[in-house]
Amino acid sequence: MKFKLISVLALFLSVGALNLFGQKKGLESINEHDLRMHMKFLASDELEGRNTGEPGLLIAARYLAVQAEQLGLQEADAETGYFQYYTIVEKANDVANSGITISRAGKEEEVNRDPFYMMSALEDEHISLEGEVVFAGYGINDEENSYNDLEGIDLADKFVLIMNGAPKNEDGSEYLFGEKKYTGMRAMQYKMQTLFAQQPKAVLIVQDPKSGFASIEEEMPGIANYLGRSRSLEGEESSRRRMSGNANIVFVNRSVADQVLAYSGKNLKDLQLGIDSKLSPNSFALDSVNVKIDLKKEVKNVVVSNVFGLIEGSDPELKDEVVIYVAHYDHVGTDGKGGVFNGADDNASGTVALIEIAEAFMKEKKRPARSIGILWVSAEEIGLYGSKYFADHPLVNEEQIAAVINLDMVGRTRTPEDGQSDRSGLTIAGGDTVKVIGGLQSEVLMDISKKTLDEMDLIGNYDFNDLTHPERYFYRSDHINFARKDIPVLFYSTGTHRDYHKITDEEKLIDYDKFLKMTRFSYKAGFNVADYKDDIEVDNPMSAW
Repeated sequence: MKFKLISVLALFLSVGALNLFGQKKGLESINEHDLRMHMKFLASDELEGRNTGEPGLLIAARYLAVQAEQLGLQEADAETGYFQYYTIVEKANDVANSGITISRAGKEEEVNRDPFYMMSALEDEHISLEGEVVFAGYGINDEENSYNDLEGIDLADKFVLIMNGAPKNEDGSEYLFGEKKYTGMRAMQYKMQTLFAQQPKAVLIVQDPKSGFASIEEEMPGIANYLGRSRSLEGEESSRRRMSGNANIVFVNRSVADQVLAYSGKNLKDLQLGIDSKLSPNSFALDSVNVKIDLKKEVKNVVVSNVFGLIEGSDPELKDEVVIYVAHYDHVGTDGKGGVFNGADDNASGTVALIEIAEAFMKEKKRPARSIGILWVSAEEIGLYGSKYFADHPLVNEEQIAAVINLDMVGRTRTPEDGQSDRSGLTIAGGDTVKVIGGLQSEVLMDISKKTLDEMDLIGNYDFNDLTHPERYFYRSDHINFARKDIPVLFYSTGTHRDYHKITDEEKLIDYDKFLKMTRFSYKAGFNVADYKDDIEVDNPMSAW
């Protein structure tokens, strides 16, 4: 432990000293060497994935505050300096005292202690749900393919047991419907919308046997850190509750499914093989089988911080207005098995870009008319809490925030491996393309953004700048908390790639040519916004949508 701490401090000091020797001005001061050195520290194993509430995140916050101080950014709070502290209330599953009881009249009760994860509107420290069970295959009603797992069964006030995904070929490598809409977030939205229209008590989701995984945490290491906890800003409801509405969604181990199905003389593997081979649903009620879910939680308060510094503008009047850059510096920690989610692209890249952007503004002979805010936020990965807290408790006058520019994942470019990946929803941009989201609230802001792209010889991709896009990218990063305040926003990214939220999102895969272009472009875009001499009019406020 002592050696580890010394290593972290040595790397911290060596990288922190780099800024003392820079002599270049403005745009040219943003260079690959500095991007690489900051990245090597913030995405290092020693920071253990920068998980909210963990020591690695505290080290990252201190590092950013040191950078802000060395660059000469103004502190916004006399008492806390560059830090803005806030409290998250965390309720974590008490696995040892939780369980699922399975029973049938005349049979001895069975208690399954394998970990399970619930997304629920219920926020009690002890949640207890009990009811009969219906097996509903994959939980799909697909009219296009004439396939309906829900036909002829009553789900009202029952536990509905379903497999993830959809019918597959013999070895499980392809969906028989030939589509990817049954993977990831899209599948959840599609299935739950249909299932909860029939008002079940809860949906029990199990990994399908052909996947080779017995539980969701086996397939997605680290997901338990999210699903096994609910969080909320102190005094507010949790994002889990906002997401689930009145639904109860429970991810269970396959051992639970097989214990439940055993009362009918069946098992999940055989049921899947039968459904897939005939492409015909096999849904049924498990008569008199009763399931009781007991989930107990441990509650604690976690104090975390945003980091914020200010650069004063040059115009005597316009300097009261502020253009804020934002990037989240947290990530998702470790997998509990020795693997670190380094989060190099997500979002050490945006975090590092803001350090270089701040330095560029400080080195300009003449700064833009408006002031610049540099905001590193925490807790994005668990609910966008850091940006929400800042938006609700800004360290500058809210009415004077002229625009917000969000950088999230700006360090990669599309590769052949991304094209061959079977992950759905990848948006990674190749070449000189930039994924642009935002600008919808302000024609002026969008116009400045487009002109800056042309100026920097980059191409904007607006395919995902759509409020109705099924992946809902407009709502999935920190800019949304400012847009909801009718503050105009821009969000720049190179997009999600094959290593998104995997332990393979490492520094060595950063494309520093693209990263450098993105950082310089983002600096220039913010400069042009801040130096715009007329009002940045909000002609299409989000509150009117």
